[in-house]
Amino acid sequence: MNLTLLQEKTLVPVLGKKQPIKQQSLKLNGKTGEKVKRETTSFDLAFLFTNVIGTLARAILIAAFFYAVFLGYRFITHTPYFDVNKVNTTGINYLSTEALNTWTGTIIGENIFQLDLSEFSKKLAAHPWIHSAAVRRVFPQGINIEIKERTPFARIKLDKLYIMDNYGILLGPEASNLTKLPLITGIAAKNPTPGNNVADKEIIRGLKAMHNLNLLSMFKKNPIESVHINSKSRITFLTKNQSVRVYMRPGMVKQSLKNLTLVIDTIEKHEPNLKHIDLSFKNKVVIKS
Repeated sequence: MNLTLLQEKTLVPVLGKKQPIKQQSLKLNGKTGEKVKRETTSFDLAFLFTNVIGTLARAILIAAFFYAVFLGYRFITHTPYFDVNKVNTTGINYLSTEALNTWTGTIIGENIFQLDLSEFSKKLAAHPWIHSAAVRRVFPQGINIEIKERTPFARIKLDKLYIMDNYGILLGPEASNLTKLPLITGIAAKNPTPGNNVADKEIIRGLKAMHNLNLLSMFKKNPIESVHINSKSRITFLTKNQSVRVYMRPGMVKQSLKNLTLVIDTIEKHEPNLKHIDLSFKNKVVIKS
């Protein structure tokens, strides 16, 4: 009986002492959690505020930069200081500046920065007389145009007389200063238009043969100046004073020229009143006075 009471007395104080310690520990932990939470919240707000300010500052700087670029662009594209007032054109011998202005339209008064040089060059090069064109800016108000013209090579009779270059390109109607060019006739072309290529095999053969004939001594004083394409089987050449005709077959140009060189001395000595030379035969030259 006594032993039982002793155990209860011993246990009661021990349990009574532990309970206050546990409660104190819980109170301390609660205060520490509140303190940590307040410090974390304060740190997050400061970091967020700093990021917002930095982002706004960068946005303002970027906006200011683009606005300055915009103002600069408006200035250089609207100020009269950069309006074209002088166009210098080089390389033209047959065309005139007036003809070029009519073809492209005037660029005087245009802003030098807004002028599309690539498109302007393409428009110039599309002119039948122009082989190539290069355009560059000369600041603050000038434009330089370098032209390479096509070379007039012959006149060709189609629906009317045209000038043709050495590539067979029609350059335009016959000009009064080019009447001494060789004349090509007998060609049929549908809707001939300046800028189109009309040179076929017959024309090329005829022009080559005319060139080779004019290298011969007998045609130095009275050169051949016209070629008539009668058909695909016959070409007729006529000298400047129209006193001598030469006949040739297109497929026998080399052989015909060779035959002629073999008898040229005889012709020059004994045929002063020569009227025609027929080179249409393979191994024969027929002459008529």
